[in-house]
Amino acid sequence: MPEPAQINRSLSTIRTELEFLQASNVLSAPQMQSILAQLPQNGAPSQYIDPRYNPHPEQQFNPSKITQQAQDPAQPAHPQNPKHHEWAKNMAAKFGNAAVFGAGATFGGDLINDAMRKF
Repeated sequence: MPEPAQINRSLSTIRTELEFLQASNVLSAPQMQSILAQLPQNGAPSQYIDPRYNPHPEQQFNPSKITQQAQDPAQPAHPQNPKHHEWAKNMAAKFGNAAVFGAGATFGGDLINDAMRKF
């Protein structure tokens, strides 16, 4: 996690750049206020969510809801659920597929980069 001083310095830079854009008539006053309202204050994470970008607030990620669901024995992720074995096997397969894809992409990228360096 970055230091609070680094976060505040970055936020200050962003505000300075936004002020320049507003002075250059690139941003209107309402746009400027909307953007500033979304920035965190004093390094604390912002709780502001612009409704235009969150049309379904009920689908927003909620860590406490995830925790409650994981403790519910009716959820397949819970070890006491009868379908837990199937869920875990499926999850392992997904991770395996992701690892193979990542390795293939890395190998393919390296192969193309080596070929391009030789030309």
